Amino acid sequence: MTFTCPTNLYSSIFETARQCRESSNIKIDHDAITRFLNGLTQESWSKHSVANGMSFPLRFESLEQEVNILSLIDILNTGHGFRKELHEDSDRGAFETIVFGVMSFHISSAPTDAEGLSKLTAWEAGSHFGITMQKDVPSELEHVTLSKPSVASRLAGQIQGVLNETGNVLKQKGFSTLGAFVIDAAKKAQGSGEKFSEILINTFPAFQDYAEIDGKPVYVFKKALLLASTLERRFAATESIFAFKDIKGSPIFADNVIPTLLTHLGVLVLPENLKHTMEDGGVTSVEESYRLRAAAIDGCHEIVEAANNKDNKVGTVEYGEKGMLNVDLDVYLWRVAKEPHYRKVPRFACKDTIFF
Repeated sequence: MTFTCPTNLYSSIFETARQCRESSNIKIDHDAITRFLNGLTQESWSKHSVANGMSFPLRFESLEQEVNILSLIDILNTGHGFRKELHEDSDRGAFETIVFGVMSFHISSAPTDAEGLSKLTAWEAGSHFGITMQKDVPSELEHVTLSKPSVASRLAGQIQGVLNETGNVLKQKGFSTLGAFVIDAAKKAQGSGEKFSEILINTFPAFQDYAEIDGKPVYVFKKALLLASTLERRFAATESIFAFKDIKGSPIFADNVIPTLLTHLGVLVLPENLKHTMEDGGVTSVEESYRLRAAAIDGCHEIVEAANNKDNKVGTVEYGEKGMLNVDLDVYLWRVAKEPHYRKVPRFACKDTIFF
């Protein structure tokens, strides 16, 4: 069945996220928001809230080639549930694994056109992304081991599935690469990141990040929003088609990191039936992950509203002419979560998703 993106994308995400948070009995502690904003320093905000739009020290022959690489990284921005296995195998996390693999495509001149993507095998994915596909395990016979598929090989299969599907969609639409499609979508969006995201979501299943929770839809669309922001940050100054003027209205790009950090900071207060997700080895169902991610979207929205409230100024940080933006808060929280102190905070994990 063909998926149709909701109208007024940004507001639909905010509205359904709030509804999902409330029906999940996840509370927002506004005193914790005040403490967070009062604790922010100008130095920390300025250092962590600015992203470079993923600029790599690589040579690209054309705008399309660079956009293609950035778009492939984004549409594959998943694998958080395999973080433990990936670190054990290669000492790389999920995002680093995806970047490593796409860079391997580029450096080795592996085909990343529609035809090449549609024919990629799981073993080829494992090779490019540095994923161990088989592991030796003890058998019932002494001194005999058996070779079995590794846990992380499941991620290689997910990567293959996304790329095969994406390649087939591109062929159906008559585009040679994902980069060519993305550039065409940006032109059609005419300066709107919201419209650009809608085009991506309506075309590729790997961008259709939504669920029905408690009988109502909840829209997250992390990867589509993230790609719009990445391209805006990377190219807005040089390529007018990516100067998305409405990016300031975008929600955050909800994954497992932001809700975990907001819970640790006390901004999100979980009910008893969700507290297990934040314990060591916390494994969530797909439904639970949507509840947590939706709460993070709404929690960040509340933080931004409080930070920009001119009648009741909280904290001393100056956020710039546009004020604090959800996209900047997302970058800030995601980067802070990588610092040693916060890396120790247990994160929930869900292996049954391709969306984060």
